[in-house]
Amino acid sequence: MELQKFVAELKNETHQLYGVRFDLEEVLIGVRGISISDGTVSSNDDAFDRFNDILFNIYEDSFGYRIVTMDPGKVSPETLQKYGVIGGEARTEPQLTRVRSGDHRGKPAIIQASQVLVRRDGNGDLIWDEKDKTYKGWFGVDIHAQGMEKDYVGVSSLACTVTKATWKDREWLDFYKAFLMAEAAAKAKNPKFQGIPYAIHNQDLALKILGEVK
Repeated sequence: MELQKFVAELKNETHQLYGVRFDLEEVLIGVRGISISDGTVSSNDDAFDRFNDILFNIYEDSFGYRIVTMDPGKVSPETLQKYGVIGGEARTEPQLTRVRSGDHRGKPAIIQASQVLVRRDGNGDLIWDEKDKTYKGWFGVDIHAQGMEKDYVGVSSLACTVTKATWKDREWLDFYKAFLMAEAAAKAKNPKFQGIPYAIHNQDLALKILGEVK
């Protein structure tokens, strides 16, 4: 599907689900299991431990996007223990959250401004389904860059949305700068500013828009 058409449909679906308004402020939308090439959106295999999702930053009349993972990476039990992960790796559920500027492990990032709903892989099968419990809270589930250039996710994400771009890459730096500008504009408009909206969608919504059946 042509990118502009997909984004228009995505905005409509997100508004219908969560009531967000794109004429008021920037909206971040993450979509699992899609790829963009030569202005065309298509589904992918949504494989584990890969950067195969897309994070959009959408305004009223324009948008940007970048390749990310919205899922945790493949790590050892020892790594989970090191980072204090209890009950299984977490994966964000479809939802509308709020985010703001801050820092992630000492680096400028986009962080939680509201509680987030996650599902923990309690049985360790790397499938986040109804067998696994959900939890809501402040877990440090942020949006940030990866630390080194690589194709697999690994420890770069333990539930965060992580760009394929690294901290030093122009793609991340430009995105973060644009976010700071959008955040400042939203704060100026709204004295009760509570964060920029971040809508999280699973691949099934993308398949609906693309007219695919899985």
